Amino acid sequence: MDLIQFYKNESEEPDFIPAVLVVTASIAQGLLLAVIIQASSLVAPGNLNFQYLLKYIFLFFIFMYGKTYALKKTSEIISDLMEKVKLRISDKIRKSSLLDIERMGNERIYSQLTNDTGQITESALMIMNSFQSCIMVCICAIYILFISQLAFLISVVSFVFVFVLYIFVFRKSYDEELDKTFQKDLSTMEMLNQILYGFKELKINQAMSDEHFQHYQEVLKETRELKTKTGYKYVTHIMFSQVFYYTFFAIILFVLPAVSSATANDVIKVIATGMFVMSPFNMFVGTIPLYIKSSKAIDNIYRLEKELDSHIKTGPTATELGLKKITSFKTIELKDLNFSHRDTNGTALFTVGPIHLTIHSGELIFIAGGNGSGKTTLMKLLCGLYEPDSGTIFLDQNSLEDATYPLYCDLFSVIMSDFYLFDRLYGIEKPDQPLIKMLLKKMKLNHKTDVVDSCFTNIHLSTGQRKRLALVTAILQDKPIYIFDEWAADQDMEFRTFYYETLLKELKNAGKTVIAVSHDDRYYHVADRIIKMDYGQFVS
Repeated sequence: MDLIQFYKNESEEPDFIPAVLVVTASIAQGLLLAVIIQASSLVAPGNLNFQYLLKYIFLFFIFMYGKTYALKKTSEIISDLMEKVKLRISDKIRKSSLLDIERMGNERIYSQLTNDTGQITESALMIMNSFQSCIMVCICAIYILFISQLAFLISVVSFVFVFVLYIFVFRKSYDEELDKTFQKDLSTMEMLNQILYGFKELKINQAMSDEHFQHYQEVLKETRELKTKTGYKYVTHIMFSQVFYYTFFAIILFVLPAVSSATANDVIKVIATGMFVMSPFNMFVGTIPLYIKSSKAIDNIYRLEKELDSHIKTGPTATELGLKKITSFKTIELKDLNFSHRDTNGTALFTVGPIHLTIHSGELIFIAGGNGSGKTTLMKLLCGLYEPDSGTIFLDQNSLEDATYPLYCDLFSVIMSDFYLFDRLYGIEKPDQPLIKMLLKKMKLNHKTDVVDSCFTNIHLSTGQRKRLALVTAILQDKPIYIFDEWAADQDMEFRTFYYETLLKELKNAGKTVIAVSHDDRYYHVADRIIKMDYGQFVS
């Protein structure tokens, strides 16, 4: 899909003023050429030629105003469209399931919402400028028609030949190279993320770091080779346009007088016109790769959106059904729940289930088990981040449906082992400042950070401190159910004891339901129940 179709799709009321002004500017620029050529034939010592000077100034003003306004308006329109597209796709991302986002990959989503949208924005102005150049070339061709019909025919045939060659021959090969380069860029981004997010592991293991860096070099080399190959094709296209241009001049200069009645003055006018449009023509040819890149970027974005659409459930929402927010519950029952992690071919790699579990309001439950036993997957199933392959979740004896899942998820406040700490208290309309002060002091963070205008003044803390700050946020959210996935793992003994002996009890006494993944058997006496897992199932 090209930019024009993209503009039609995304604009509620297409604004054709920029296109009209571009055409007007092009006509003015073409007439400027005629004025220049005519005025130059009347040059004489002491003759100002005031009439042509006024025409020149008038046409120059129209050209400058029309092109400037059109380019500014294009920049404004494309920025508005990109904002609209980013917001729409971001909204679909947040409505997708965690599993779908994990399968699609952060690198791909990030690349297409940043690099591809950036490519479209950057290309739009260049393509609009190129559009003006193309019209200018056409107007100059019409001017040549009045000079020599044969020269006009040569110009039209040459232009159509170059255009068809670029669109139907060069574009195909360029498309293929861009596809390969895009995939390799994703690999490069993934490798760079590994360097950044795996910095600690690479820093302390020299052999691992060296081998990883060698692999990164190989990926970069492959990317460079692909981009160089694409660059060579671009250079070939540019040089082809130069060869075409000077071949056209040769035909006009040497062949045209031999096969027609064209005079020297006619040839000079055609050559002068050709020289005048050389820059616009080169700009038009040079923009074709940008046009191809922007079309590819648009295809990538719509492909991403289409994939997101295929995962989003389209039934009526809770709001449309008039369902109210759930603020409390009596029981949650997981009945015959099964879930499998699968590879790209759909083969099950690890299965959790069948799970049978009933949770009562106000319970404090510990989930125990070895690494890889399925504890985290169970937590994600319980809070609705994963939907089961089979089985049902009952809330107060009512089975969850697509419309009620978001209401159910809103019962939970979750701190996973791979938690993300936001710098703002989102979703908390009026933060309780005295409570915030008390919690920060209790977590011994009052000298590290504060909350001003619902924002934390500092989140650049140690892992243990960040977990404590995440816990402060979770408590401020004041949800009925809390899930903590090995929260105490990064805490010292003082905070570990405080977490088990004080905080969890305080939450339970406040009527909250707490499900905590824990390996700390010395604190198991705190829990109402301890559920052990192994190989994705509950064990005695």
